[in-house]
Amino acid sequence: MSNPSFFCKELQAITTKFSPTTMVESSQGALLFTEYGARLLGLFPRRDLPNVLWNPANLDEVMASKLWAIGGERLWLSPERTFYYDNPRDFEGWFTPSEMDPGHYTTIGSLQYQSNFAAFDCVMNESYEGCSAERIFKIHETDPFSTGLAHAGTTITDTMVIGVTHIDMCAWSLAMVFTNGLSSPGTALFPIKPNASVLSYFTPIPADRVSVEAGYARYKIDAQDIYKLAIRPEDMCFDNPVKAVYVSAYPDSDTWFCVIKSTNDMPRSQEECVDPAKGNPDGPKGGIQSYNAGPAPSGEHLLFGEIELQLVKGIEKDQTTISKATHTIDAYAGTKAEILAVAKKALRLNTVPVIY
Repeated sequence: MSNPSFFCKELQAITTKFSPTTMVESSQGALLFTEYGARLLGLFPRRDLPNVLWNPANLDEVMASKLWAIGGERLWLSPERTFYYDNPRDFEGWFTPSEMDPGHYTTIGSLQYQSNFAAFDCVMNESYEGCSAERIFKIHETDPFSTGLAHAGTTITDTMVIGVTHIDMCAWSLAMVFTNGLSSPGTALFPIKPNASVLSYFTPIPADRVSVEAGYARYKIDAQDIYKLAIRPEDMCFDNPVKAVYVSAYPDSDTWFCVIKSTNDMPRSQEECVDPAKGNPDGPKGGIQSYNAGPAPSGEHLLFGEIELQLVKGIEKDQTTISKATHTIDAYAGTKAEILAVAKKALRLNTVPVIY
């Protein structure tokens, strides 16, 4: 049984009940944006195929309740330990601050959204006023990889402002991707330097879920167990702006897709990384991260994976700390062989990558 996924008109019909929504069509595909959460909520290389980004099956209920878990490509604030745990010392009591997500975004221009909020620092037990987030989307009129395949994509400029100085923070981009689960898991792929290794950000990732290959690392996304992979800046390839490629079959289909996230606006050293690992808080930190969902202690089980980028570390300006970065997300649809060829090209490999 495949996980559910929405077609573009289905997704649009739901979101327009709760939020100003913009649908932009490409030659064969479409992108759906919502003011709610300032999300790229739907990414469709072909309009006759479902969303490559994850949305919950009960999306209407989630939006009606003004909750965060609507899926899509979203902006958060890092470090997670500081802003998302009631007990940050022990990484306990995880929550999503509604002031940040879904936030209170308003439309200030074409595909441009802004939110003002107060951020609560759980480590310092202090509220920071004068915070803001801004997202600007620019549609890709042409395919950046010249694949000849069905394509849809956008450039995103994210700005996160915290109303204090002397704080280590960064904007954090997370794309929630669709997975078929056990029946046909997805594979997240990351270009890496020779002799690189990967980090387990939570509990150690089993060997059957992750491997380091020649020129890339791969990670299984099946939404069956909670694990998070990360890659240190020292092991990332900055000569290639591509930072993550996600490959999967569409549900109940012979057609495949891939999602590519690219940027060089990222930390390049441990000093520029701000997000400590739950499994080893005093150990090395990662800039690229990837999350595999699974049953939560609450009993909730959201069936998605994530490819995440910790963006540039904030700099002090006018009594605030600002993290501003530009990144891209592109999606393609085709046969399995065609999609693996795109992944090979994006990762700059000599051979086709091996997937799960």
